[in-house]
Amino acid sequence: MMNDPRRGTEVNRFRVVRVFLALAVFVGGSGCVTGKVLTLPGDLARPETRGAARTTAAGPAVAVLDFTFAGAPPHEIGRDFDHARAIVWKGNPGKAMPDLIAGVLNEKGFRAVRVSSGAEVPADAVARVWGSVDKFRVETRKSGSLKIKVESAASVTLTVYGTGGSAPPNWNSTVVSDYWTEDALFITPEGVRDAVNGAANALAEETVRRLVAAGVIPGGESPPESGRGGK
Repeated sequence: MMNDPRRGTEVNRFRVVRVFLALAVFVGGSGCVTGKVLTLPGDLARPETRGAARTTAAGPAVAVLDFTFAGAPPHEIGRDFDHARAIVWKGNPGKAMPDLIAGVLNEKGFRAVRVSSGAEVPADAVARVWGSVDKFRVETRKSGSLKIKVESAASVTLTVYGTGGSAPPNWNSTVVSDYWTEDALFITPEGVRDAVNGAANALAEETVRRLVAAGVIPGGESPPESGRGGK
C-alpha cells in the first residue's frame, strides 16, 4: 500500500485535538479556583455526634454572650496564595464562635443560653461567658511535584472571659487553635471551609475545658483537652 502523505497530517491534527481537549477538561475541572475571590459557603457547625446530646433542660443557665471581632466587610479571612486571591467568608466570627461554645456546653450536659448583643441575661444564669475573637484566618497553597496536594491551614485565636462559680476575679484565658486539611489537586471552597470549621470547633472544645477547669462553670467534669487538630 502506498503511503498517503496526508496521513501524518491527520495524525498530528488528532494529537493537537487530544491535547486541546485534555487542557479543556483541566480548565473546566478547576473552574472553581479561578477569579480574584474564593467565597466559603455556609456557616460554622458542630460535627455530628453519636447518640443524643446531653443537654440539660432544667437547672441554672450559662449565658454565652456575643464576642467582639475586629473584622469588617469585605469579610476577607485569608489568602489563596496559588491563585493570588482573597478568601472571603460572610459569616460573623463574633457570633459563630459563641454559638459553637454554647453547642459544646449543651453536649456536655450544661444548659447554655446564647445572649445576643442588647438582650438581657437570664435571671437564673450562674455564669457568664464573653470575649473577643482575636484571629480568624485561613491560607491555602499547593505543594509537591510528582504528587500535588492542596493544603488549607486555618488558625483561630480568642480571649475568653468568665464570671460565676468559683472562678477568680477577672478570670480570662487566651485560646489558640490550628487546623489543617489536605485535598488532591484542586482548591475547593468546601475544603477550605472544612479547615476553618475544624479550627473553630477545636477552639470551642478547648474553651469549654478551660471554663470548667477554672470553676467558671460549676458542677461538671472537664472535657478532654483539645485545641490543635488536623487530618
